[in-house]
Amino acid sequence: MNMSMSKQELKQYVLRQCALYFPDNAELSGGGIDEAFAIALERLEYSFSFVADTSYCNDAGQTFFSHLHSDQYAQFLYYFANTLWTRSHNRMVCDKLMYLNRILHGFFVSYKAGLPNIFLFNHAVGSVIGNAEYSDFLVINQNITINTSNNEKSLWGKTLRIGKGCWISTGAKIIGAEPIGDRVSIGVNAIVYHQAIEDDQVVVLNDSGETVIRDRIKEKCRAMRCFRAEI
Repeated sequence: MNMSMSKQELKQYVLRQCALYFPDNAELSGGGIDEAFAIALERLEYSFSFVADTSYCNDAGQTFFSHLHSDQYAQFLYYFANTLWTRSHNRMVCDKLMYLNRILHGFFVSYKAGLPNIFLFNHAVGSVIGNAEYSDFLVINQNITINTSNNEKSLWGKTLRIGKGCWISTGAKIIGAEPIGDRVSIGVNAIVYHQAIEDDQVVVLNDSGETVIRDRIKEKCRAMRCFRAEI
């Protein structure tokens, strides 16, 4: 992966940001940090290799990562925190990485959220990304909300599952635990509230402010136009 700074420089950059925003003099070393950092970069490169945008990956398969590309850096911070949590439960550093994402990029995603191996933040400022079972080729836009409680399973007896190739557009909301199928697009400001959505459906808000569910018209779903893959 072609990076805007070396791996060592990037690691120090992240840790210095944590020290700046959280000046509690806590030691930011050990606890699986080095291993989680390396794995997070591997996860990032794998995800970027599917993105059909030349600022992420070119036609020759060369991937690119810039610490000054906010969507890319936000995804890296998520992978770093999530990997560190699953490997070592280093809560102090995970919390700092999670809140660093919130400070820098204006959205909230927990390191426990379980985002997939292949996904894309698309200017995801103002979004709250809660716990669910996410699938690959997910696209998350700005100002969206996905389940905000930590105990959805206990509330509803099951966990929300979001299928492959889901596009969640600006201002959209998914609340509840009913499944979202594959290749589903949820349009601007549309609300899915305790409702199952089948494969290849589009959810939109009509002129009367009502949520309407219809079949997908285009051959490719909206999310899949962002990736170099078919599902």
